[in-house]
Amino acid sequence: MRIRRKPGSRISPAITGRSGRWPGSVQAPVFSAVPSFLPLLPVTSFLLLLLLFLPAAARAGPPSSDGHRSLLVLFGGTQSTMDDTAFRMDWEFPLNYLGMKAAYDNVTEKRPPPVRDLSLYRAVAVSLSGRIRHPAALWTFMEQALRRGKRLIVLGDIPTYRAGDGVPYPQAVRTLARMGFRRMGHWESSSLRYSVLKNTMDGFELPPPPLPPTFPPISSLRADNTVWIGIRSSNPRNRGIVSTPVVTGPFGGLALDPFVTRNIPLSPGKEGWIINPFLFLEKALNLRNVPRMDLTTLNGSRIFYSQVDGDGFDTLSQYRQGRFCAEVLYREIFTRYDLPFTVSVIVSQIDPRYQGTKSRVKWARTIFALPNVEVASHTFSHPFYWNPTAIQRAEGPTHIHIPGYHFNLDQEIRISLDWMNRHLVPPGKKVMLYQWSGNTRPPAEALRKVREYPVLNMNGSDTRYDGDSPSYLTVFPYYRQVGGYIQFYNSDANEFILTHDWTGPYFAYENILDTFARTDSPRRVDPVDVYFHFYIARKEASLHSLQRVLDRVSRQRIAPLFASEFVRVEDGFIKARIRPVSAGRRTGWTISRYGRDTTVRFDHASGLYPDFSRSRGVLGFRHRQGSLYLFLALRPSSTVFLTRRKPAVPYLRAATGYLLFSRPSGHRVAFTYRGWVPKNRLSFGGFSPGEKLTVTPCLREHCDFRAGHSGRVRLAGLSPNVSYHMEPSP
Repeated sequence: MRIRRKPGSRISPAITGRSGRWPGSVQAPVFSAVPSFLPLLPVTSFLLLLLLFLPAAARAGPPSSDGHRSLLVLFGGTQSTMDDTAFRMDWEFPLNYLGMKAAYDNVTEKRPPPVRDLSLYRAVAVSLSGRIRHPAALWTFMEQALRRGKRLIVLGDIPTYRAGDGVPYPQAVRTLARMGFRRMGHWESSSLRYSVLKNTMDGFELPPPPLPPTFPPISSLRADNTVWIGIRSSNPRNRGIVSTPVVTGPFGGLALDPFVTRNIPLSPGKEGWIINPFLFLEKALNLRNVPRMDLTTLNGSRIFYSQVDGDGFDTLSQYRQGRFCAEVLYREIFTRYDLPFTVSVIVSQIDPRYQGTKSRVKWARTIFALPNVEVASHTFSHPFYWNPTAIQRAEGPTHIHIPGYHFNLDQEIRISLDWMNRHLVPPGKKVMLYQWSGNTRPPAEALRKVREYPVLNMNGSDTRYDGDSPSYLTVFPYYRQVGGYIQFYNSDANEFILTHDWTGPYFAYENILDTFARTDSPRRVDPVDVYFHFYIARKEASLHSLQRVLDRVSRQRIAPLFASEFVRVEDGFIKARIRPVSAGRRTGWTISRYGRDTTVRFDHASGLYPDFSRSRGVLGFRHRQGSLYLFLALRPSSTVFLTRRKPAVPYLRAATGYLLFSRPSGHRVAFTYRGWVPKNRLSFGGFSPGEKLTVTPCLREHCDFRAGHSGRVRLAGLSPNVSYHMEPSP
């Protein structure tokens, strides 16, 4: 099985973490006599804008159903929960990248949902691992889905085909016929060869095995199906039959094991993709020309945020002797880098009534007072397991030991947040984010209490894509849904993961740069998330690795956000609705409810541009890696039409933050910058080459600018929330 960080295994009395890779965030080592853990605390530069949007994001209910973006995933067999499903671990991230969302239903013991519910979904996926109680009902549901024009994806294995008497279910025969398949031949594992291997699909990360490992008795017979892998046998009983385990077509898609992923040679426990999951899902769901919501990019710049877990807040640094790690990070990170940091504390380790001290309170207040720090909580007692089993309870403590304390969700959330807001947070700020600890699998009740406080939540992902984990299989989905509540995931792994559970080498956090690069090219699939703990300041090597990471990231084109602001981007990704619209013979799309996720991506669109004359709420665009990124205005809805003509009006080409932007007439533009001020940059296109322009008020005493040979104008030094006007010079 592939390496995935499984939740909640105890490593040692001093270090708690997860032994596998999936899914949750890490528990950090305890360095002080009194255990100390802490994530990130958010601070707000554009506080006014944040406060404006926080209540809606924090109090909002489960995402509304969008039949154009939702996939119903039916799972069952040995997969007991959504988190354990092969679809969630393997397929949901590529699905999210394509702008789609998954809704799960366990059919192990119960029948599929009512057929009328199909109107809520674009398609249906069936991903089973073993037998279910009602296979005939599942086949009936699959048949009805096809009858209603829904696409159907079958992954892993075909559901049970025959009844107990060996006779095929009639609805199974009919469903396969509608898909263009017939059960033909017999299972075997020898005397096999490939008859079809289309290189646009197979060999994505790893080539298929030199010889086919098995002969699934299923054949595609429809001419309009595309067979990506075909297998022939020299055995007389299978002669003349082509087994087709990977197929896409008008019906949807079929991808059977073991032709989807395989073990990486000489890397026990690690796997990679054989087929291209992005291409497979795109074809199976007919998504090629459909716009995708994108949460990686803001106005053409890659989103950056940084979250700090509070573990080791009061640990003495071995590098800066005599100083707490909190003081070291204050002096050498938070005050030295013009970047936003979201910093959290474990309340029981700060509050003097429990295991804190006045000194810790002082340093927490000092850090939270910085203008580039956002305040967050990393819980009260740092639960290692949010819903521990009897075995986990028997292993030892399920949270930091606090004399007389027994786990209580009100204490973990509401009471501790109230204490932080009263005793740690300076005037003008408040706790903006709640960062999950331990196995980071909060139950629905915990998510409900956080939302009702209200405060946003984050944590759960250990994404890495590097030399040790060279596969998209170790990139996490964008979020987790539990009982109608959303757990918002962070984007990248932290130093605990990269230093092998804080056993060394301690410079290894620098390897996160490899993940940043691989998740940016050949496709940008994630933002940049610099995620670390206070104890990173304990070692010289680890602190310097963090500084090298921040130095590198600071030189890139980024849109810096606080972590809570990125959560609002995720919230917009989830809630956004996309509907096709028509204008004469032209087809466009209305995008609504997208909130702070203002980027829409069209893949395979290097020759397309926004039609500004027909579109509404489109600020600008940028081409990248064959895709067209459109930048939407902060408004309830926008309408997009595309054209093959380059625009002849001014447009936003790139910005490092949000922008209010309008074109009063001609080459006159008005805009207001709402982004991270130290890194502000704007670039406009669509002006005449060499055109002279005047900006009022002036930018750092510069009022006059000239468009380059390509009609671009670059601006910097903007003040936030100031209305600027740019127009041709007299």
